[in-house]
Amino acid sequence: MEPKIPALIKLLSDDHPDVVEVARTKLADLGAAAVPFLEEAARSHADPKVRVEAQGVLERIRLEAVRQDWAKVTSLPDQEIDLERGALLMARVCYPEVDAEGCGEQLDQLAEKIRPKVKEIEKPKDQLKTLSHFLFEDQRFRGNWQDYFDPQNSYLNKVLERKLGIPISLSVLYLLIAKRLKLPVFGVGIPGHFMVKYEDERTEVYVDTFNGGRFLSRSECIQFMVEAGYPYQSEFMEGVSPREILARMLRNLILIYVDRHETTLEKTLTRFMDMLYK
Repeated sequence: MEPKIPALIKLLSDDHPDVVEVARTKLADLGAAAVPFLEEAARSHADPKVRVEAQGVLERIRLEAVRQDWAKVTSLPDQEIDLERGALLMARVCYPEVDAEGCGEQLDQLAEKIRPKVKEIEKPKDQLKTLSHFLFEDQRFRGNWQDYFDPQNSYLNKVLERKLGIPISLSVLYLLIAKRLKLPVFGVGIPGHFMVKYEDERTEVYVDTFNGGRFLSRSECIQFMVEAGYPYQSEFMEGVSPREILARMLRNLILIYVDRHETTLEKTLTRFMDMLYK
């Protein structure tokens, strides 16, 4: 036991803000060792100020642990970054209770349900059509047209729970299940939208996960861009790395939290963005 922890917790009620901040910082630096004491203080300390401050320090410790895990994931080369792990770490910023193992099992179960049908089909394009029908017709995953800017649409755990998302989060879902099925697809960051792409020597198709998994040709994607006011550039049609996908998810969330004046989440996710490109 750290003998100074109870003394530091007592200082959380001090009248001087500088003293309180020193106590907060030292307790946060102690990390896991301070957690049981802070949890007890947050739960039952006689001073309500200490209860509030202790909860705040627990949040700092929790976010620091997530930040360290994020640093490990994003320090890898682009194509080695684990998209699934990164997306679920991002979700832990807002949802501490995220069960990454449970989410992985949900994805496994979805893949296993459709695997027998996919294995019966020879052509990858037809396999993807089967996967699209399964996800967007049978399982009823769909784009949230009614409340597009609800931040829950961007978090993978909530997409699995609510079956609602936006183009990039539904594409991440599609990519993670396709990976389990060994289907050769990748994400494409078209301006104003996000899709999944399959390409071989003869075929190039784009899967619009926000619109029921419909298939589009390159010319239809170009038309979509032009009509949305974006000049066509060939690089828009190329695959993007897991790092770029995570960055785009973060940008979406940061803009939402700026608009909602949720400063703490905005700043935390901005730090995560900075770490992506260190």
